[in-house]
Amino acid sequence: MKDFIEKTLHQKVEIIPYKEIKKFPLVLRTNYQFYQMEIMDQVCILANPKEKSGLAALRRQQKQIERLTGMYCVLYLNYLNYYSRDKMLEEGIPFVWENHQVYIPFLGLLLKQNEARQIKPCLKISFLAQKFLLTALYEEWDDFTVTAAAERIKVSKMSFTRVFDEIESLGIPVLAKRGRSRRYIKAGSKKEIWDIIKPFLRTPLVREFYLEQDLSNISMKSGISGLAELSMLEDNSYPTYAVTKYEIREKGIDQERQIPRDEIPGCVVQEIGYCIPFHQGNIIDPLSIYLSLKDVDDPRVETALEKMLEEYVW
Repeated sequence: MKDFIEKTLHQKVEIIPYKEIKKFPLVLRTNYQFYQMEIMDQVCILANPKEKSGLAALRRQQKQIERLTGMYCVLYLNYLNYYSRDKMLEEGIPFVWENHQVYIPFLGLLLKQNEARQIKPCLKISFLAQKFLLTALYEEWDDFTVTAAAERIKVSKMSFTRVFDEIESLGIPVLAKRGRSRRYIKAGSKKEIWDIIKPFLRTPLVREFYLEQDLSNISMKSGISGLAELSMLEDNSYPTYAVTKYEIREKGIDQERQIPRDEIPGCVVQEIGYCIPFHQGNIIDPLSIYLSLKDVDDPRVETALEKMLEEYVW
């Protein structure tokens, strides 16, 4: 095992038995032998199936092992057919096929010239990164790897690697490094985390539609209407709704008659860059309401925003 990997990668490899096997369900403990492998300061799990396993089971269990350990998982396979080999290469599943092939894609940049990966400069946070930071604050995440965060947000690991790159480039102090691995850490209470990330966040609004008629096929409230639902503030004489870009065409919003902004509309529809589920009815989340209204020069709005955060976030 060790000799074959070292000979193939031309790198020193340390392999020891993995001690924390109690975190695995019985079916994994029964069917796998687990090791901890370290290559160039990158620590990962080496999982060796005791019997032949089909591709579907290997795929599912490899992801499960990564989720349970928070580390990359490399499958060490004594048996493999070429169809499964090709599918694993196509899907980016790390594996070692005994005496045949080593495929560990997450080491690609480490093995190339033995240089650290360069983080591209980022001047403005993306909506995906902002959604992640706010979700992590609401749900009080801690010690989350790229893999674990990608699964919770339901995006690809590659997309979430870029999110961590953004956060690192912007200098937002919520990531911890262990060797070459990065993790999101809970950097204090919700208020303390908010104070840390707030300077880097932006309004979730992309554009607004001032429509002549109120619409009956939208229910998600935002802006002043959302704040009015979560405070004692009185709403405008017209409702303000939120939609994602995919709903603009789906609900025919871009085909509705619009009016000048100095006239009173039937409703205002705001396109937002992300949507975080909020338990209090059909309203966008409170922190996103705050970010969309924080520059409104009205003491009543400012007071309502602070009270909303006290009641629904802190």
